Amino acid sequence: MADVLVRGYRSGDAPGIVRISRDSGAYYERIAPELFRSPDTEGFVEFLEADTEWREQPANLALVAEVNGEVAGYLEASIQDPLGSARWQTQRDLGAMRLFIGYVGTAERFRRRGVATQLVEAAEEWGRPRGAVVAICDTFLGSDLSAPFWEERMGYARQAIILRKPLT
Repeated sequence: MADVLVRGYRSGDAPGIVRISRDSGAYYERIAPELFRSPDTEGFVEFLEADTEWREQPANLALVAEVNGEVAGYLEASIQDPLGSARWQTQRDLGAMRLFIGYVGTAERFRRRGVATQLVEAAEEWGRPRGAVVAICDTFLGSDLSAPFWEERMGYARQAIILRKPLT
């Protein structure tokens, strides 16, 4: 594993996160161009820097992984409260506090060096004392990076399938 420092987001991290998003977009666009694209980077840094309201919410987490002072990875997660309608739902998890990991990205040059592993482990550790009893995320099954990472490396299990049908 790389010598990784995991810490909270701070001002000045946005350019590194944009690079990570660009790397991720390029990877996914190569393997499934009908589903993915590289993000527009114009204004992206400013958008991230201005998103302080989301980051300041106690139920939200924004983590950065640094390697030798460089932003190498980024994670966003949230604590989801049990649904008020959970007693009428069939999925047990909806009646529990959940850690939802909405985004994990690693800069291409830092992939397969333990960066994402440390980010996810830090998010799980953050979620436990906040009452989370299960962690959930979604990922693209066609990726030879992400599906094995979640299932083999992190111990997550497939629970659902998202189906998609173009209407145009």
